[in-house]
Amino acid sequence: MPSRTGLLTAVHLANIAKTLSATRPYALSTLYLQFHPQVAANVSCPLALGRFVASVYQSSVTWLGAEVDLRIVTGSLRSNGASFESFANRARPATVDYLFYDYALSSSTCGGEKGLAERYPGVKVVELDTVGVEQPKLPSELDTSLQTYRNVVLGGTFDRLHAGHKVLLTQAVLRATERLVVGVTDGAMIKSKKLHELILPATHRINHVREFLEDIDPFLRYEVVPILDPFGPTATDPNMDLIVVSTETARGGAKVNELRESNGLNRLEVYTIELLDDESTIEDKEDKISSSNQRMDLLGTRLRPRKPAPAHIPAKPYIIGMIGGIAAGKSKMLERFQNFGAGIIDCDKIGHELYEPGEECYQQVVSTFGQEIVNPDRTINRKALGGIVFADQSKLDKLNEIMWKAIAKRANEKIRILHEQHGKEVIVMEAAVMLRAGWQNNCHEVWSCIVPREEAIRRLMERNQLEEKDAVRRVDMQPTSNEEMVQHSDIVFCTLWSYEYSQQQAEKAWAIVKRELKLKL
Repeated sequence: MPSRTGLLTAVHLANIAKTLSATRPYALSTLYLQFHPQVAANVSCPLALGRFVASVYQSSVTWLGAEVDLRIVTGSLRSNGASFESFANRARPATVDYLFYDYALSSSTCGGEKGLAERYPGVKVVELDTVGVEQPKLPSELDTSLQTYRNVVLGGTFDRLHAGHKVLLTQAVLRATERLVVGVTDGAMIKSKKLHELILPATHRINHVREFLEDIDPFLRYEVVPILDPFGPTATDPNMDLIVVSTETARGGAKVNELRESNGLNRLEVYTIELLDDESTIEDKEDKISSSNQRMDLLGTRLRPRKPAPAHIPAKPYIIGMIGGIAAGKSKMLERFQNFGAGIIDCDKIGHELYEPGEECYQQVVSTFGQEIVNPDRTINRKALGGIVFADQSKLDKLNEIMWKAIAKRANEKIRILHEQHGKEVIVMEAAVMLRAGWQNNCHEVWSCIVPREEAIRRLMERNQLEEKDAVRRVDMQPTSNEEMVQHSDIVFCTLWSYEYSQQQAEKAWAIVKRELKLKL
């Protein structure tokens, strides 16, 4: 579906729910909301509409749908000579498809609807209401007691801007008269975040914040910078007056002032914003609108467009490489896809088969690691072998050198049998070492299953009856980190939450495969 952009000029703010809902039939991807000059004339200061902005963003998903990026242009409230049509001009007229008005246009408004159509050829002019402008209909509650400041600062992760971010940034914009500094967390600061592996790079997040700010108010000076500690520029910049925080980060404001006092800098005024409730939350998610919830929504969905089939492998069967850390829930995820109709290849099980007496790897493994790994019945004691290789990386590398080639050969034979003899059109091949062994190059795409390090350790201790130090060593010696797996993955799963939530992730991914490959499984 093509991307469509709308610019709504609103005067009757008390009717905003009806007005925004009326734009839904136009299937917009982005909607700018600017205020008619009479709104600014009837509001003592832009800050008075702060609550209105927050309430609109909170309910925007209900009124517009989750796919619309709403941006409330608060700069249209500033009394610094901005003309009525300046935002239509500024909002990239080449990409604006609709000019919406919540009142009947008169001939004095740039020649009315006809004049606007002539001024912006190719742009459709839509009157969403037939009521004349007359007097603006303002929200019932206006807060006129707030104060503005020359220099305002705030910080956050700002991953994939959502309504909560927009409220935080907009409230900061409304309180600033000259400059707004935004610190975007990076490095170790994001490691504690839920599904931090899915957080966009800092450069992307910085660009998204800057673009949003310049869209909603081009009259301020913006400094959007990466920060590697909780303080960022607040620790050293003397030209700051107000820090904006959420109820979740309110303690950070106090810490900032403690540091500034110790550095001989002025204390900052602190303004705290309430977090927005997520009206569409489910059991496993947070109750607030958050980036964590958004990252959870990405699980089981395609993170990047599907790639063409590599030239060196046939289009059929369609091979999906499944990777994941120890105790990440890969086996259960494989079982789900098997139930959906996929052929399943477990490379770990193939490795176990190749340890059996008579297999081509058996004698080489015994010769390399000694008779102490052999059970009385001549089978290889994998626990004893694991104790040797997990304690010495060089020995683990040697074992991998022996096993990987043989596993790949056996896996390819199983793929052929599943496709030719059992009619499997999609085959999911699981291998924890896939990226290290290079087997992803023989797959059409790669999926991954991850859990946080602490959860993997807990599960390993419980499942394998290991001491914590042994579980930690096993987890830390894995060939691939969660971050690296996600970087190579087309679809990501996380089994940290309920069985039902993991099932939903699998169902979403399988629906994508069926649709794209036009399967009738």
